[in-house]
Amino acid sequence: MTFITLFGKIFRLLFICWLVISISSCKKLIEVDPPINEIIGSEIYSSNTTAISVLTGIYTSMSSNGIFNGEQSVSIRPGLSADELIPVINASSILTLIYHNSLTNNGDQLYWSELYAYLYRINSAIEGISASVALTTDVKKRLLAEAKFLRAFMYFYLVNFYGSVPLLLSTDKNINVIAPREPMVNLYAQMINDLKEAQGDLSDQYLNADLITNTSERIRPNKFAVSALLARVYLYNQNWALAEQEASKVIDNTAMYMLENPKNVFLKGSREAIWQLQPVNLNQNTIDAEVLVLAPTELNPRGGPTESRPFYLSQSLLKNYSFEDQRRVNWIDSVVSDGIVYYYPFKYKAYLPQERTEYLTVLRLAEQYLIRAEARAQMNRIGGSNSAMDDINIIRTRAGLSDIVASSKEEVLDIILKERRKELFTEWGHRWFDLKRTGNVDMVMQKVAIDKGIVWNSYKALYPIPVQDIQRNPSLRGHQNPGYPER
Repeated sequence: MTFITLFGKIFRLLFICWLVISISSCKKLIEVDPPINEIIGSEIYSSNTTAISVLTGIYTSMSSNGIFNGEQSVSIRPGLSADELIPVINASSILTLIYHNSLTNNGDQLYWSELYAYLYRINSAIEGISASVALTTDVKKRLLAEAKFLRAFMYFYLVNFYGSVPLLLSTDKNINVIAPREPMVNLYAQMINDLKEAQGDLSDQYLNADLITNTSERIRPNKFAVSALLARVYLYNQNWALAEQEASKVIDNTAMYMLENPKNVFLKGSREAIWQLQPVNLNQNTIDAEVLVLAPTELNPRGGPTESRPFYLSQSLLKNYSFEDQRRVNWIDSVVSDGIVYYYPFKYKAYLPQERTEYLTVLRLAEQYLIRAEARAQMNRIGGSNSAMDDINIIRTRAGLSDIVASSKEEVLDIILKERRKELFTEWGHRWFDLKRTGNVDMVMQKVAIDKGIVWNSYKALYPIPVQDIQRNPSLRGHQNPGYPER
C-alpha cells in the first residue's frame, strides 16, 4: 500500500467518524432517515480505532454544553423545578416557566428529544458493533458494554422526567415512529438487563481510548460504574437487597475508591469519582462552573447573578446546613450585590479559562453510601454495625459533623433524605427525583410553591411530552401526561 493510498484511507475513516457524530447529534430519533449505518455502511466499524471513536463521540457530546452540562443540564433545570435554585428576575422565559412549575407542551423545554437523539446514536452503535467482524474480541465486547451502560443511563433520565416512555432498541424508523409508551416495569427491566450485560464485559479497571491499556483517568465507565448505576436503579425499584449488594461492590473496593476531603471531591481524577466526563475545550473546565459561579465584583462590575449566570441558591436549601458542615464551607460561596447576599453552588470552582483541574463528576462514592443506607433502613437495619446509621455517619464524619442516632425506620429515612439534599444538591437531578420517588413531592412542593408565588398541582411532578412528538407518533395520541394538553 502506498503512502498516498494509506493517507487517503485514514482521511476517509476520519471523515466518517466526523460524519457519524455530526449527523446523529442533530437529528431526532424518529426523524433520521435513512439510518446512519446505511449512509456509511460498516466502514466506521472496520477497525478498533474508528469504532471506539463512535462511543468517544457520545462522551464528547455529553461533556459539551447541553443537557448534561451547563444551563440546560439535568443538574440545573430540575433544581429550578424543585427547591434548590432561583432564577434572576430577568432570566429567560423558559427558566421562569421551569421555576414556576408551569411547563407547556410546546417541545422547547427540557429533555425528551435530546435523550432520544442520544438513544438513536447508542442503538446505531450497538447495531454496527454487533455486525462488525473486524473488531478484536475484547474491544467489541467492551464497546457493546459501554453502549448498553449508556442506554440504561439515558432511559433512567427519560423515565424519571416523563414516566412511561416508548422503549426503542433499534434504529428502525418504521418501528420507532409508532412505538407506544411502555409500562414502567418493562423500562426498568430493560435498564437492569442492559446493565447486567455490561457489567459482565467491562474491565474492573479504567481504560484508555484503546480500551486495552489502563489509565488513571475515570472518563470511560468500568465495571464499578455499572454497579453504581445499577445500585441506583435497584433503589428506585425498591429492590433493597440488590441495591445494597451493588453499592457495596463499589464501597468495598477501597483500593480504587474513597471519600475525599470535600474540597477535592470534584477534581480531575478524584478518588471519590466513579465516572467523570472530560471537558472538551482547551483550557476549559466544567460548563457548570461557568454558569453557576457568581463572579466576584472585581471581575463582574454588576456583581451577583446576571443573565449569563442567572441562578442562585434558595434559602430553603441553605437553612439545612450548620455552619461547621464542610459541605457548606467548601461547596457554597456568596457575593454581595446592592446589599443583597447571593449564595451559589461552588462544587466546581474553575470558571475562568485555565489548565484542566476539574472534570464533570457523573457518579461518585458518596451517593453509594446513601443508597446503601436507604436500602438498609428499608430492610429495618437501623443501628449497629453494617447499618443505615453506620453509612450515614460515615458521610457526616467526612462533612466534619458528629454522629447522630435514629431509633425508627421513619426517622432514619427522613435523615437520609436530608443528607441526600445536602450532599447531592445541583447534581444530576437528584433532589427532584428524590422528592418524587419517596412520595414527598406534594408535601414539599406545596410549601415551596408559596415562596415561588405559584399553586402546586401533583401532575407537575412529570414533565409534558412535546406536542410535536405526539402528533408524529399515533401511539402517543391520547397519552400525554395528565394535566397537560395534547395540542
